[in-house]
Amino acid sequence: MEQEVVTSRNPNSEAAVEELCKKLKRDASSYQAVIFVAAISYDFAILSSRLKEKFPHAEVIGTSTAGEISPQGFQNDSIVLTTMYDSSTRVKGVFIDHGSTYPIAYKNDIESALRTCGISTGDRNSHRDAFAITFISAVYNAEETILSNFYAIINNDQFKLAGGTAGFTGNTPKSFVCYNGKVTQDGAVMLFVKTRCKFDIRQEVIFNPTGKKVFVTKSDPIKREISMLDGKPAASVYAQTLGVSEATAAKQTFENPFGRYINGSLHIAALAGLSADRKITLFARIPPNSTLELMHIGDPQKKADETCAGILKEIPRPKFTLLMTCITRTIAFGNMRIADNIIRKYNSTFPTFCGFSCYGEQNGHAHCNQTLVSLVMGE
Repeated sequence: MEQEVVTSRNPNSEAAVEELCKKLKRDASSYQAVIFVAAISYDFAILSSRLKEKFPHAEVIGTSTAGEISPQGFQNDSIVLTTMYDSSTRVKGVFIDHGSTYPIAYKNDIESALRTCGISTGDRNSHRDAFAITFISAVYNAEETILSNFYAIINNDQFKLAGGTAGFTGNTPKSFVCYNGKVTQDGAVMLFVKTRCKFDIRQEVIFNPTGKKVFVTKSDPIKREISMLDGKPAASVYAQTLGVSEATAAKQTFENPFGRYINGSLHIAALAGLSADRKITLFARIPPNSTLELMHIGDPQKKADETCAGILKEIPRPKFTLLMTCITRTIAFGNMRIADNIIRKYNSTFPTFCGFSCYGEQNGHAHCNQTLVSLVMGE
């Protein structure tokens, strides 16, 4: 497996594509997949169509971001493009539109893409040499719907999936995902990969359980809000559990998210805020009659060391690395003045890498927040 990572800060979409392509070392026909992540200020119709013209034989997928990641650091207002090349690897993408309402309409397209890669639905061993990369648009809260639809089709709960929710900056809620010239604001792009290369998909959580649990008495999963915890107004219970006032609790939502249990494991559900009517809004769906655990932030740098060491144990010679990290982490690392240290850890671990700051992360079935999902491929 070989990976190249190139960047451009040219604000003109056409010119940026030309610059990116000139920086690549191989002939355009060499690459099996081309992945780009770009600031919301770019014209994604132009980016997607022009890049497909440049790489007609490759699967070209892309997403808008809340910030881009490259060996140069956490950055904004740029495009980062990466390539995948390996003679033993097969890839095929699929475009899903209207993801928040009718993802099942693309069942045949998903099955066809899987077959093209040599991945069989219902094969209990398909996860051993195959996985999926997924970019899902934000705004429409479609992550759980798209994930559940896919796993109903693949029919293998162990099949690995690494994904990120498309991000945006500014006050206008919009995001884009792209596949081979197609663009949508309500959907997803999936890239299926079947390979002989060893791969590692994992999720980094920088929060620790506090042992304090609450019961969801009333919630609206579709609206992603909780109105009652332990039979009382949700915001009041959250503040009481923290031991602070509601006004103070509203400022501590990043440091103290909820952990939710999925198949026996804790997954982070970030709090979007506390509303005036004392509800809690979230970035993930929380069903009623579920138990949540209050989490507290730990040491991000120590956790990054553990993550990198764990990856190297599984993949001693990394060749391809894609990172999807929550925008709240990126902001927090900047405020804590540790962002450069985190990038240095990645540079010392991987020959190269790329990624983006996103609005949510997907690891298999689970849609989470405030985490890092990494995909690393070896030889």
